[in-house]
Amino acid sequence: MSNILVSVTPAPGHVNPLLLIAEHLSKQGHEVTFNTAEIFREKAEAAGLNFAPLGGTANFDYRLKEEFFPDRHTTEPGLPQFNYDMERVLGAQIPDQYENMQRLIQEQEIDLVLTDIGFFGSFPMILGAKARPPVVSCGILPYLMSRPEVSPFTGPDSTPEGLLRNLEHNRQLEEGLAGATASINRILRGYGISASIGVPFDAASILPDVFLEFTAEEFEYPIKDKPKNLQFVGPLVPKIAEKSEEPEWLKRIDGSKPVIFVTQGTIANYDFGQLVGPTIVALAEEDVEVIVTGGGVDVSGLQIPSNVHVERYLPYHLVLPKADLFITNGGYNGVQQALSFGVPVIGAGATEDKPFVCARVAWSGTGIDLKTGSPTSEQIKDAVRLILSDPKYRERAKKMAEDFARYDALSAVVQVAESVIESSAWRKAEKS
Repeated sequence: MSNILVSVTPAPGHVNPLLLIAEHLSKQGHEVTFNTAEIFREKAEAAGLNFAPLGGTANFDYRLKEEFFPDRHTTEPGLPQFNYDMERVLGAQIPDQYENMQRLIQEQEIDLVLTDIGFFGSFPMILGAKARPPVVSCGILPYLMSRPEVSPFTGPDSTPEGLLRNLEHNRQLEEGLAGATASINRILRGYGISASIGVPFDAASILPDVFLEFTAEEFEYPIKDKPKNLQFVGPLVPKIAEKSEEPEWLKRIDGSKPVIFVTQGTIANYDFGQLVGPTIVALAEEDVEVIVTGGGVDVSGLQIPSNVHVERYLPYHLVLPKADLFITNGGYNGVQQALSFGVPVIGAGATEDKPFVCARVAWSGTGIDLKTGSPTSEQIKDAVRLILSDPKYRERAKKMAEDFARYDALSAVVQVAESVIESSAWRKAEKS
């Protein structure tokens, strides 16, 4: 049995997949400590895990964004807000994350540290420690490492013109995140680390001993020179809760009309006027069934036409087997869950990693990227009509489901974790 520390950025899109991983490792006989914000203690302990809260400012409540990050909502969406998140939401937490991690490593004789890609607190340890446990990072966002054959905004293109465009787009991304990069480098210098990181997600991808990307290789842009630490392990489809019960209205949906499933996820759901509202308006007169989930947020203020069903929270696995189309602001887990059922996607995202997810939907042919976080009702209606009338989107989504089915992400994590621990000199040196 090994001692594994799972340190996670305190947001549902990061915690939920890492919680599945941690629980599975625990069931394989490992002693697992789940390390994130206090608000997730109950979920971690319900999964049978040891829980250790983050300290200081790293122990924030994602539901109180305006209290913890008061300037975020006034920051322009796109690169400015992405830079804000890299600098203030992720980078500024490095000292508290790192010091908390170091204490737990020593107290619990940790053999392996497992993090998500947004947990930058591992940087000082990886770059500065003479002896440390191995670090495995989990890519629960698209693989965002810069590479010359890919534009971060529009995807791969290896033509001469495309390579020039890629170079310019990568320069724009690097310039747009320069503030976050400089801030993180200042923090690292405070730990005596002279090496500078480049774009933060480049460092988050290449620094760990192993980087596990949780998707099928077919859903990621082709990688010309694959880093040695990178492994594709397939998507993490959430387990089906035994107690999940279909609402009565859902039981009555029989497939006689197309079923459209709509969500804004669990983070960017503070303003239903961005996507849910325009979708309801767009489809109110269409001969379809619309199912809306609020991601746990109050939905009582929405105007509901007769063909729309709304729930504050609804497990995806209850709806997706009946769905013909998934409309989303681009959460990575939600998109992959839809595709695992062969359901095509309409993506409309402008914050966090969501534009990059939506771009991969379009590139893979599994759906349409509306290229905005606030589409009009007409844009949504046109996209819905196109996907329902053109079978190529459903065919590509079904093919992606087949690609996903070739992987077993949880088994792959166990295999990697145990192999890394076995080959590591860290604990052997500690015991000698």
